[in-house]
Order: sequence, then C-alpha cells, then structure tokens
Amino acid sequence: MPVVTLEVCNMTKEQKAETARVFTEELSRITGLPKEAIVVLFHELPYEDVASGGVLLSDRE
Repeated sequence: MPVVTLEVCNMTKEQKAETARVFTEELSRITGLPKEAIVVLFHELPYEDVASGGVLLSDRE
C-alpha cells in the first residue's frame, strides 16, 4: 500500500481533498493499484516552523 505524505502550510479542506484526489488518481494510473490501496497523509506545519530562502514564512509579508 503506497503512502504519500505531504507537509503543507495553510491548506483548506477543499484544497486537501483536491490534492488527495489528484495524487490518488495519478498514482493509481501509474502503478495499476486500486485507488483504495493508496493513502494520502497531510501534515500541517505552522508558518513559524517553515523557512524558505532563509526566511521564516511567518516573517514574510
């Protein structure tokens, strides 16, 4: 059973649902596995715990 883990910041429930659907459909297509065998996990990260370009996301405007 493939498990896809995504670390994300500030995604809505609708965005997560669409992301899970797309990842599941594509992984099923590529591997030939049934969609029910694919698990997508979302790990929410607060902006103060993520930096890009050396700057915390919480410090960006």
